[in-house]
Amino acid sequence: MSPRDGGQYWGQRMSLVSSEDIARGLFLQSVLKSIRALGDEALEKRSASACGQARFFDFFNYPIRLHLQMLSVAMPELATRHTDADQALWRMGHCVAMDFLESEAGRTVKVLVRGEPKRLVNNLPLTYRMSMTGERSVRWTGPQCCRFTMRRDFMPPSFHEGMLVAMLERLNASKVKVVGRQTDLLESEYDISWQ
Repeated sequence: MSPRDGGQYWGQRMSLVSSEDIARGLFLQSVLKSIRALGDEALEKRSASACGQARFFDFFNYPIRLHLQMLSVAMPELATRHTDADQALWRMGHCVAMDFLESEAGRTVKVLVRGEPKRLVNNLPLTYRMSMTGERSVRWTGPQCCRFTMRRDFMPPSFHEGMLVAMLERLNASKVKVVGRQTDLLESEYDISWQ
């Protein structure tokens, strides 16, 4: 079963959602924009229709289920357009991160980290908390390498790989490498390094 399978893959994740699993409208709006950019306007509309929301308000909280409903509609088509589901999710994560960094919240993060990749990585748990619930932690394994761990996160690793690469490259980190792996259905870890 893969993200390309639409309802079955995302349905498994939806079955684990609790009322405490939320995403901010800012994040969900960025996901819709990425669906349009990677797909087209019709796919964006079908995805929004699947969750019953045409628009999200930036700082409102929404059930994470809406995000998963959008993806269950969008991913089969995006996977076909972009070679496979992992490529589509990586590109989606990249688009979402770039959109976030242009938002008011993203600009605040850029000011806080002062253009330093290490400061950004140290603040990843807080940065993610601006967008969605879940637990995240950073453990440094060297001066410019670490392991970033996520718990109670509903997205596959390729999505977060794209997000993390985009955020670090935006701070002019070079030779960014992010390798993610699923450790349980809602848990993953990422080895992050740069020069």
